Amino acid sequence: MSSRNSSSRENILAVACALTRFGVCCWRAAHQAVIVDEASTYNQFVSGPWRKIFGRYDANNHILSTLAIKASVTAGGVSPFTLRLPSLLAGLALTLGVFWLLKRVESPAFRWTAFAAVCLHPLLMDFSIAARGYSLSLALFLWGVHFAWDKRYLAAGVLAGLAIASNLTIVFPVLALIIASFDRKALIYLAIPAILIGGGINYPSLRRAHRDDFYIGYPDLKTAVGSFAFTSLHAIPDHDGILGDERTANRIGWIGLPIFAILAGALTLRLARAQRLPFLIFALIMAGLVLARWLFGVNYPADRTALYFIVIPALAWALAGDALKGRALRMLWLLPMVVLTIQFATQLQTRYFQFWRVQADDEMVARLIQKDSLGKPDASLRVSSTWIHQPTLEFYRRVWDIRAVQPVLRLEPTPLNGFDFYVASGGDYELARKARLRVVLDDPDIEIVLAEP
Repeated sequence: MSSRNSSSRENILAVACALTRFGVCCWRAAHQAVIVDEASTYNQFVSGPWRKIFGRYDANNHILSTLAIKASVTAGGVSPFTLRLPSLLAGLALTLGVFWLLKRVESPAFRWTAFAAVCLHPLLMDFSIAARGYSLSLALFLWGVHFAWDKRYLAAGVLAGLAIASNLTIVFPVLALIIASFDRKALIYLAIPAILIGGGINYPSLRRAHRDDFYIGYPDLKTAVGSFAFTSLHAIPDHDGILGDERTANRIGWIGLPIFAILAGALTLRLARAQRLPFLIFALIMAGLVLARWLFGVNYPADRTALYFIVIPALAWALAGDALKGRALRMLWLLPMVVLTIQFATQLQTRYFQFWRVQADDEMVARLIQKDSLGKPDASLRVSSTWIHQPTLEFYRRVWDIRAVQPVLRLEPTPLNGFDFYVASGGDYELARKARLRVVLDDPDIEIVLAEP
């Protein structure tokens, strides 16, 4: 009875933690400026007819996610929050899915440390908000793992197929799950539904795809591992936390992760066969990525396309801890994850997404343009913008119906004459500041300027 009460209290606490994280994500979703990838998805796919979603393959068109976004903005009107609502709900489902998987870990210390690390990981937090397919595909995949672990293969297969339809990069973890679960029932009830559903939903767009469309990623494993470690540990510029400098991140990626994989693999051999599933998935994903690179030249995943490498290793680490005997060894195994969790907590903020920090002021820029265009004739004003802001400014122009402004076009190099507004960042930032323009907004922290003639 006491064990049952303890489990019930843990469930309540886990749901409360997930809802707290969900609340923070909702606040950010309502207040953060739309970024280039979200705006591109809306401008190119969501804003048109439903059939347009299936028209062609594109890195910004995660089919099932785009369909969910389309349904959200159709039902609730277009806003940053409705654009992001499917990702927010998926982020909540993802968090709960992680805990339900971790319930298989006997040690509360390992279970809750792994859960805290996943909840606080800044990359995973960002993509539980951004209107992309990453959180949806990962949530569906994790619940698929949950059902496959219980040998409920049909449910697992359906969820795995929907995960592939939400983001194609999840195909490697899905294949790893199928192989790791392999028996006759898994082949029939897991593999076949996953292939039919994932392939069926993606087929209309993939049949028009070209090899050059699959460009995301890194050509070598060392760069991919180092980049993932650094972006996980260092999300805020000039705020390293306790582990965030680039040299430390690279050492953790290039040295720490292989050592972890070897130790976790050795420890999981002492567990029951069913408890080895996460480590098998992890090992098979790595083997699949290396094989795909060798045979087909497929790039290694880049940061956002490898979010499963946050959750699966955390679960494998927690289960491996269960195999340890003796308090000293358990504390030694626990310490690195505690340090990582503290580091993740030091990198949380609510103003911008890590990869699109330079766009933190884009909504403010659009408001200023809207204000200055009031009362002007339709299509009488033109905006020149650095490429990364163009889709976002075009999104706000459409959604806010700023009729005085012509469609914002992508022009490279960015013109600094002949326009009515200039939005510059990156390499164009200093050029715009030095040009003979009247500066309306200048944010040197993220290096963006809005200027007028």
